[in-house]
Amino acid sequence: MTKAREHLWRFHPDRDRLLAETHARPFTPLRAPMLATRIATLAGPSAPEDDRAHVTQLCTALGRRPPAPDARWFAIDLGTWRLRWERHTEFSTWTFFRAPLGTSIALETATADAPPEWLDSLPGEVIVATNLVIVARDSPDTPGLIAKHEAVGSTLLNDSARMFTELRADMDGMTNYLLVVSGKDEQLAGRLALSLLEIETYRLMALLAFPLAGEATGLLSKIEIEAGEIASQLASPADADTDRALLARLAILAGEAETLSARTSFRFGAATAYHQIVLDRIETLQEGRIASLQTLDEFMERRLAPAMRTCDTVSRRQHAAIERIARTEQMLNTRVEVASEATNAALLRSMDLRAKEQLQLQRAVEGFSVFAIAYYAVSLFGYLFKGLAKSVPALNADLAMAILAPFALVITWFLVRRFGASFKDNG
Repeated sequence: MTKAREHLWRFHPDRDRLLAETHARPFTPLRAPMLATRIATLAGPSAPEDDRAHVTQLCTALGRRPPAPDARWFAIDLGTWRLRWERHTEFSTWTFFRAPLGTSIALETATADAPPEWLDSLPGEVIVATNLVIVARDSPDTPGLIAKHEAVGSTLLNDSARMFTELRADMDGMTNYLLVVSGKDEQLAGRLALSLLEIETYRLMALLAFPLAGEATGLLSKIEIEAGEIASQLASPADADTDRALLARLAILAGEAETLSARTSFRFGAATAYHQIVLDRIETLQEGRIASLQTLDEFMERRLAPAMRTCDTVSRRQHAAIERIARTEQMLNTRVEVASEATNAALLRSMDLRAKEQLQLQRAVEGFSVFAIAYYAVSLFGYLFKGLAKSVPALNADLAMAILAPFALVITWFLVRRFGASFKDNG
C-alpha cells in the first residue's frame, strides 16, 4: 500500500536530514500536523491469537513489553510512531500515528516507520485502509491539501474543525481524509480523528454485505419462482401421490432457503449494525455545510443507505420466502391428510362390507353345518335302530329315524349356536 509513497520519498533531496531530525525528537501524538493510518483486517476465529502473536513479534524485535496473553487491545509508543491494535467481533484494527517527515504531507502515511516485513504480514485479509492527515487551519499546507481532497467536506462541532475527503481509494488502495483543526485542543482533534477513522472502517465493513446481497438475489429468485409454481398447483385437484411428490420438492426447496438464510443472516445483521454505527458517529460530528460540497451525512444517504436498503430487502425477502414455503407445505400436508382420511374411510367401508358378507357367509355355513351334522347324527342312530329291529321285531327303524330327525335338527342348531356364542365371548 505504501510502495508508491516510499518510492517518491526515496528520491526526496532532504529525506536523510528529515528522517534524522524526526527520529531525534520525541513523539507527541495528535499534535497538528499529524498522520493517522488505520488498517482493518478480517480473519477467522483464531484471529485474536494470531494478532497477539503478531504484536508480540513486533515488541520482541523492538525490545518492548508484549501484550497480555488474553489481551484484545494493545497500544505501544515507539518514540517516533505509535501503534494501537484492537480486536473487534469479526475484524481487527491496526491504527498507526506519526508526525510527518517533511513538508509533502500528502505523500506520507503513518506506517512509514513500521518494519515493512512485519507490516506486509498482518494476519487476515485487509478490508479497510485509511489515511488521515491532521493539520492546523493556519498551516501553509492546508490550501493544497484541501484542493487535493475536496469532494466531500463539512464543518465539525460548530466549525471547531473541518473535514475533507474524496471517499475514493488512491493508487495504494487507501481512502484519504483531511482534518483541519482550529485552535490547539489536541483531545478534540483526537476524538474527531477517531470518529472519522471509525466512520470509514464501519462504512466499508457494512458494504461487505452488498456483494452477498447480489449473489443471494439470484438464488432467492429461483427459490421464489419454484415455490410459486408449487403453490399454483394447489389450486387444481390432484391425487395423493402427486401431492407427496410436491411435498418432497417443497422440502428440498425449504432446505435451500434455510441454507441461504443461514449463510447470509450474520452478514446482513452485521451490516445493519455497522450502518447504524456510521450514522451515530456522523451525528456526533454535528456537521455544517461548506458551499458546493456534500456532507458526510448526504454522501452516506446517497451511496451507503441504498446499499443497506438492498441488503435489508433481500433479508426480508428471504424470511418471506421461508414463511411462504412453510405455508405451502402446511396446505399440502392438510390436503394429503384429507385425502388420506378419505382413503381410510373408503377402506373402512370396504372392510365393513366384507365383514358383513363374511358374517352372512358364516351364517350360511352354519345353516348347512346344522343340516349336515343332523343328517350324520340321524344316520348313525339309523344303524342303531336297524340293529335293534332284528332283536325287537316290533321296532320300525325307518319310523324311529323319521321321529328322531326333527329333534336332531333342533339339538344340532342349539349346540352350534351355543358354540358360536362361547367363541365370541372368549374372543
